[in-house]
Amino acid sequence: MSTSKASAPPTSVFLLSVIASALCLAGCAAPGQPITRRPPAPTPITDLSAQQFGDSIALSFALPKQTVQGRPLTRSPQVEIYREYIPASAPSRTSAQLSPPQRLILTLPSQNVDQYREGEHIRFSDRLSAADISAHAGDQAVYMVRTRISKNDSANSNLAAIKIFPAPQPVSDLHVQVTQSAIELSWTAAEVPSAGTLRPNSIRYRIYRANNVNTPASTPITNANTVPSGVAALLFGQVADISSPTYQDADFSFGKTYAYYVVTVAQYNGDVVESQDSTIVEVTPRDTFPPSAPTGLVAAVAPATASGPAHVDLSWDISSATDVAGYDIYRSEAETGPANRWDRLNSGPLLTPAFRDIPPVPGKHYFYRVTAVDRFGHESAPSALIDVNVPATNE
Repeated sequence: MSTSKASAPPTSVFLLSVIASALCLAGCAAPGQPITRRPPAPTPITDLSAQQFGDSIALSFALPKQTVQGRPLTRSPQVEIYREYIPASAPSRTSAQLSPPQRLILTLPSQNVDQYREGEHIRFSDRLSAADISAHAGDQAVYMVRTRISKNDSANSNLAAIKIFPAPQPVSDLHVQVTQSAIELSWTAAEVPSAGTLRPNSIRYRIYRANNVNTPASTPITNANTVPSGVAALLFGQVADISSPTYQDADFSFGKTYAYYVVTVAQYNGDVVESQDSTIVEVTPRDTFPPSAPTGLVAAVAPATASGPAHVDLSWDISSATDVAGYDIYRSEAETGPANRWDRLNSGPLLTPAFRDIPPVPGKHYFYRVTAVDRFGHESAPSALIDVNVPATNE
């Protein structure tokens, strides 16, 4: 007697067929036709900022690091920059009320984006033409940025709005001179910029200094606009904000190297516009200046005694110069004429303002004077001289 397997119900066979088809559609593709998976769009930029320097608007923003799905971006995205002007006569609106600009002014291909990178940010300067500044002085420039990966655009960035003003010209003739008490900077006063009736209330100058400059040879500093990335921020700090085209920096040390640049600033009521940076000047002040002559030289004569010869005790005021290393004392037998030969009495600089001299021949008339010597070996002019009579005996 033979037995046979029961056949599957028609309904079960149909359901299995439907499930298999669905699985095939979900995970399979015809040979030679791979599925294209586009990467999701980058997250939008949220920290776009704008600031005017000279005739350029400096834009700064951080590139997105991941997609909207939270996946990391493996390469820099393409960057699109948009700009539009809002007339000064238009009703005042907050950033939240502004419409995104529609005019694309620049596209940065992904392979070129890194040349604008400074640390974690992209910094790009939108250079405005003289015609733009003249036509839009007092207007607002509104900027927006979008990024793109494989034709997938990010959402719009935040909007950065900035009022456009005629910019002051940069300082082009910065000079430096070292004096005994200061490093002196000077330059030609800037002309007052204007566009139509728009003129600044005042022109000022900001002085920036770098202390003890030691720039590697591979990154020379020649101009503030070409300082290697990050160097300017690390080295330079503002030391003055002044209205005159001269500056005296008394806070320095001889032998150290300093660098300076100057920025012209135009004040428009509550707004300010800086010029481009001047050329950087470097200076290493050397102390070639002798100290001032000592003052207050006095002498006390002591006659000879049974225990010692006659002598002259000299003293003078302590020098006020901070770099004085010591003093030299001189003696002569004549104030003028052929015998006016001054002999230095000390073998090395005197550390204190006092000296005892035992003249070689008692009973004569002698002249004394003193000089100050700094730590670089520069000797001052002599003090006012004094003269003394040294008695021959204790009589």
